[in-house]
Amino acid sequence: MNEEAIKAKVNKSHFGIYAVIERDQRILLVKKSRGPYKGMWDLPGGRPIHGETIFQTLQREVREETGIHLLEAAPHSNQAFVVEYKESEDLISFHHTCLIYKAMQFDLSQFQETINEEDVSGCAWVEKSQLSHLTLSRVVLCVT
Repeated sequence: MNEEAIKAKVNKSHFGIYAVIERDQRILLVKKSRGPYKGMWDLPGGRPIHGETIFQTLQREVREETGIHLLEAAPHSNQAFVVEYKESEDLISFHHTCLIYKAMQFDLSQFQETINEEDVSGCAWVEKSQLSHLTLSRVVLCVT
């Protein structure tokens, strides 16, 4: 990064809950439209709303970003890492803590590839063999 163009280094923390949803050797990914993973493929998920359980957060985020109704999920892994990116003229040091769950049962009847949510611009089922050809978030890299 060009140090001259950076005004300040800003530390941010984010706690999110994410779902690994797979079928037929494909994984469901969302396209990020803002934040540290802008332009990258990521797992569906996000931050809890006050009072939500982990599973409620997972269900809501998956539904908002993909239309899929999550029926059952099991713990997959916990991850934490720092990602640095530029936003306006600031360097953001983004500490990302993730709870990742594997979707065990889900209903695809309301699935939509074209949902444009707060920070997502669509989603796609991606062949696992094609993941190396995509720009993936650190979250996806943790599970592939």
